[in-house]
Amino acid sequence: MSDRTVTVWAEDAGDLVIAEPFWCLGDHGPEGYREDIEHRGEDIVLTVPTPCHGEVKLTTLTLVQRPFSKTDRDVKVTAELDGDWHELSSGELAHLTDSLVTLAVGPLHRMIERLQLLEAGQ
Repeated sequence: MSDRTVTVWAEDAGDLVIAEPFWCLGDHGPEGYREDIEHRGEDIVLTVPTPCHGEVKLTTLTLVQRPFSKTDRDVKVTAELDGDWHELSSGELAHLTDSLVTLAVGPLHRMIERLQLLEAGQ
């Protein structure tokens, strides 16, 4: 946490002065209700190279926190997967990362081997 504060307007609470985490970009417009107030960090876009389209987005990761949430006030990472946003704890993000590594060394490498065999047969 930092010593910074920010004033955010909420429909059900008016102006609120809240602590601003050092990682928050500080973009706080009117946020609806108090529980909708959200701190958001910088988007980290993960890309992969393709020969036909250059770098393409695999996912976007962002730090988020809803300090007045009724269910979860912890800092999370949101990950955009399959068109939806998923909130992940550090353990869940580690599990996602491990799953990606498993895919890379398992099914993706098997597909490479199959393709190489087919290419060699041409």
